[in-house]
Amino acid sequence: MSAIEAAGRTIDEAVQRALSEMGAARDDVEVEVLQEPKPALLGLGGREARVRVTRRPTEGPLAGRIAVEILDLMGYTAATEVQEQPGATTVVLEGQEIGGLIGRQGQTLDALEFLVGLHVGKKLGHRARVMLDAEGYRGRRESALQKVATEAAGRAARDGKPVFLEPMDPRDRRTIHLTLQDDDRVTTSSVGESDDRRVVVHPRVPGIGLPQDDPAEDDWSSN
Repeated sequence: MSAIEAAGRTIDEAVQRALSEMGAARDDVEVEVLQEPKPALLGLGGREARVRVTRRPTEGPLAGRIAVEILDLMGYTAATEVQEQPGATTVVLEGQEIGGLIGRQGQTLDALEFLVGLHVGKKLGHRARVMLDAEGYRGRRESALQKVATEAAGRAARDGKPVFLEPMDPRDRRTIHLTLQDDDRVTTSSVGESDDRRVVVHPRVPGIGLPQDDPAEDDWSSN
């Protein structure tokens, strides 16, 4: 149940009764006081406190619902599969012609993802980390980037020169960093600003070694 009304001698007692019946914690609900308690006078005229306790929406289901609402406004009929993990929620979009929402290098999907995350964060009152996927695009993109990273590392190590990759968004740059962070032939850094920011794969020089970027600095959720 998402909402319940309960009564008690005090507001706290009424809230505790509702929480017990819902099986919820206090931080997971919002409380509306419907009636303040009033002590009886000479045994007459008293009344109990009455509250309505509503379970706060969780990030996953809320993100799925908002994604469907936005797509409906765009003329798409879609269903969603929500995958919740610690610190992140993935919403997989399903439906006919849903592949048209990916766009070039996922740009349309990224824009939708930003909108959904923005609305979820506004509803919950805190920043939300939401990822949208469609037709397995995120997995395919990650695999392609891992191949790019491995090939760049090979060139850098073979030629002894830095390899500059094409400009990428924070999510893709982070994938490159993570792919090569344990490669003892190379190290990585990011250069440039805004849309021109890119990863550079440097060959390691024995005894010198370049500092490797912290992948968190290119985390897609921080932009």
